[in-house]
Amino acid sequence: MTVDVRVPVRERLLDAAQAVIETSGWSSLTMAGIADAAGVSRQTVYNEFSNKHGLAEQLAMRELGRFLDIVRERMAAETTLVDGIRAACEGALLMGEQSLLVRTIVTSLPEEQDADFLQILTTESGEIVEAAVTVVKQSVVDLFPPVPLTDAELEVAVEVVVRLVLSAITRPSKPSLEAAEDIAWIIGLALKGAGG
Repeated sequence: MTVDVRVPVRERLLDAAQAVIETSGWSSLTMAGIADAAGVSRQTVYNEFSNKHGLAEQLAMRELGRFLDIVRERMAAETTLVDGIRAACEGALLMGEQSLLVRTIVTSLPEEQDADFLQILTTESGEIVEAAVTVVKQSVVDLFPPVPLTDAELEVAVEVVVRLVLSAITRPSKPSLEAAEDIAWIIGLALKGAGG
């Protein structure tokens, strides 16, 4: 196997880990296996991530960055805040359906699931939610001024949207487009209540 040393070590390790997860599942992933695939020592893997949970966190944050790129792009293509939220939610939910990493985590059989990923996406989702709220809130402020909500109200509204999308990705109960429409409807009601 040829290793492209021009790619930063952390990215090579994350790429190797993601490839293992997508083909064999999280339970088959080992730090030694990632090291071999990336052409580094096992100690290098531990230096970068400390442990398997740290690796899971970094994989989740990298995937979040990809989701947020889609969210910003979708919001920027719309002219109203409600349409921007709808489009952003659609993009994130559709990407959740297409992301092999997310689908592998969410659809694994219970006996194959590792607590690390599910905790990061559910009970330990604070860092993911915080990062997403920051990006979405800034996009709303930049793209749809003036926002008819106070800063605190906007923070709450955006956090609700982020948590609903995360919930719909990890435990889908309806098609993505329908879920996005529902979330946009809720935001529309909040804006009407605020006089926007």
